[in-house]
Amino acid sequence: MSETNLQDLYQSILIQHSKSPSHYGKFEGFTHFSEGYNALCGDAISIYLSVKEGTIEKASFESASCAICKASASILLEAIEGTSAETFSSVQNGFSEILEGNPEGQSEALSADILAFEGIKEFTSRKNCALLPYTTFQKALNSEIKD
Repeated sequence: MSETNLQDLYQSILIQHSKSPSHYGKFEGFTHFSEGYNALCGDAISIYLSVKEGTIEKASFESASCAICKASASILLEAIEGTSAETFSSVQNGFSEILEGNPEGQSEALSADILAFEGIKEFTSRKNCALLPYTTFQKALNSEIKD
């Protein structure tokens, strides 16, 4: 596949997730929650998790954000729901490598949708938009809601 066709495919994936995000909307019974805000662009996101015995059973988000942030959250939650916190750490590390322009070895570990963010490396100011769901998700994992 040519570089141009690959970029078009990746752009299409990001547009699809921003227009029709997966896991959008607050759900009842969440056990973990966090809010994130990007002061540089105004993106705001809330992450809701239901974690039981180390497994992320359910995950969702709400946001007032740009297309990149919304697509990033949608793709992230799609990738980690039903997995463990350790899986999230692996995905987060791989995603950071992609944004830094080091995608080698990540294609086997990460979904094609996550790899779609490879083009963001060219737009330094947009990296924070793509990373906001990840940092907010990490904060949510670390902040269990007490009854």
